[in-house]
Amino acid sequence: MPGNPFVMSSNASHKKRSYSPVYKIYRRIRFVRYKKKLIRKQQHETQALELQERQATLARQKEFTLSEKQQQRLKRKAEKEEARRLKLELKEEFRQREILAREEFGKMNGQDRKKVLDERLFEKKRRKRLFRFYVRSRFRNFIQSFRSINIRTVKNKIREFRENAPQRRLFAIISFNSTVLFLLSYFCLFFTSQLATIISAGFFDYPTTVYYYEIYFNISPEAWYHDSVKTIYSAGPLVNFAIGIVFLIFYNNLREIPGTFKLFFLWGFLHSINMLFGAMLVGTLFETGVGHVISWMYIMDTGRVMYSTVSIFLLVMAGLLTTKQFLISGNTYFNELNSSNRTSFIFPQVLMPYFLGNIFLILLRQPRFVFYDTFTVMTLFIPVLAILATYRSYNELYFEEDEKKPGFTWISAAVLVVAVLFFRIALAIGIRFDG
Repeated sequence: MPGNPFVMSSNASHKKRSYSPVYKIYRRIRFVRYKKKLIRKQQHETQALELQERQATLARQKEFTLSEKQQQRLKRKAEKEEARRLKLELKEEFRQREILAREEFGKMNGQDRKKVLDERLFEKKRRKRLFRFYVRSRFRNFIQSFRSINIRTVKNKIREFRENAPQRRLFAIISFNSTVLFLLSYFCLFFTSQLATIISAGFFDYPTTVYYYEIYFNISPEAWYHDSVKTIYSAGPLVNFAIGIVFLIFYNNLREIPGTFKLFFLWGFLHSINMLFGAMLVGTLFETGVGHVISWMYIMDTGRVMYSTVSIFLLVMAGLLTTKQFLISGNTYFNELNSSNRTSFIFPQVLMPYFLGNIFLILLRQPRFVFYDTFTVMTLFIPVLAILATYRSYNELYFEEDEKKPGFTWISAAVLVVAVLFFRIALAIGIRFDG
C-alpha cells in the first residue's frame, strides 16, 4: 500500500534539519559571540555619545569661563582707566592750587610771608617726627614678631610655604628657561666672534691657536700693523652686531607666538650690542680687546671719554628698546601682565639670568680668570638696569586666552650642554689654524 507523500516529505525535511551536537555547540558559540558584539557596539556608541556630550559641556564651560574672564578684564581695565583719569585730574588740580598758592604768596607782605614759612617749617618738622615714629614702630613690630616665634607660628609659615609651591615652581621654570637661553645665545655669539677673528687673521696669514680663554696669534710683535689690528680686533664685534640686528628682526616676527625659544633671539640681540659697545667700554678703559683698535688709532683721553660715554648711552638705549619686548615674552607663561604679576615675572626673566649666567661663566673659566670677557659680560648690567628701571611704566598687556602649561626647555638645555663641553674640553686643548 502506497504511503502518504506528505508524511514522507516531512520526514525527509526533518532529517535535513537535524544537526550534529558539535555543530549545535558551534552555532551556539557564534550566537553568543554575535550577542556580545552587539552589546560592545552598543556600549561603544553609548560611550561615544557620552564623550561628545562631555566635550560639548566642557566647551561650553570653557567658553563661559573665557567670556567671564574677558568681562572681568574689561571691567578692571575700565576701572583702572577711570582711576588713571581721576589721578590726572587730581594732579592737575593740585598743580593749579600750587600755582595759586605761589601767586598769593607773592602778593603777601613780609609778616604774612614769615608766618607762612613758619607754618611750612612746622609742617616739615611734624612730618619728620611722624617718619621717625613710623620707623621706630616698624622696628618694634619686627622685634615683637621675632620674639613671638613658636611652634604654631612656624607651622603657619610652613603651611604658607607649601601653599606657595605653584608660584615657586613657575619662578623656577622662568629662571631656568631664561638662563639657559641667555647662555646659549652667548655661546652662539662667542663662537661666531672667535670664527670671525680667525678668518680675519687668515687674511693677513697670521696662524692662530684658539683656547677658551684667549686666541694666541703665533707671530712676532713686529708683524702687527695698523690695518691688521683694526681688522682682526674689530671683526668679531661688528659681525655680532649685524647678527644681533637680524636676531631682533626674528624676535619681532615671533614675539606674538607663545614659546620659550624666541627669547634666544632677544638675549642674542642684547649680547650682540654688549659685545660691541660693552667691549668698547671695557677695552677703552683697560686698553684690551677692542681697545687695541682705539689705541692704534692714536685717540687721546678726550676721545676715549667720548667713546665710553657713547657706549654707555647706547647700552642704556638697548635696554629701553628691549623692555617692552621682554614684557611681551610673558605670553608664554601668563594670559596677562599687570601690576600684580609684572615684577614676579621680570625678575626671573631678566635679573636672575644675568646673575646666574655670569656666575656660571666665571666658574666655567676656572682656574683662569679671563678679565676682558668677564667684564664685557658684566657690562650687560647697564641695559638690564635700564629694563628694571622702566618696566613698571608700561601699561597692562593682554595675551591669548589659551591655557598656559609652561615647562622646562630640556632641548635647549641639551644643546647648551653640548656647547659647554665643546667650550671647556675642545678649546681647553686648543685648536690651531694656519694662516
